[in-house]
Amino acid sequence: MIGAIAKLKVKEGDRDNFIEAMSKLVHAVSENEPDCFYYEMHETEDPLVIMMIELYKTEEAHANHVKTDHFKSLGMALAPFLDGAPEITVHKSVS
Repeated sequence: MIGAIAKLKVKEGDRDNFIEAMSKLVHAVSENEPDCFYYEMHETEDPLVIMMIELYKTEEAHANHVKTDHFKSLGMALAPFLDGAPEITVHKSVS
């Protein structure tokens, strides 16, 4: 299993717009990526920092995530709301 954590810094004044746009991506992932078991937004102590926590069945499922049509369109729609590039870490389960 592959886990990913994306730390997303949102521009001041764009939090609601970001959450609305990201909610569409979360829904699309849920509907179209059966090998993604978990893909959810999490708040942090800083209201402008959102953590995406993701869990995929395989490395291939994780790699394919960014190649999907919904990610290309909905994911790219997030860019205007971000204050810098996402910080992404990827983790393999210990088994």
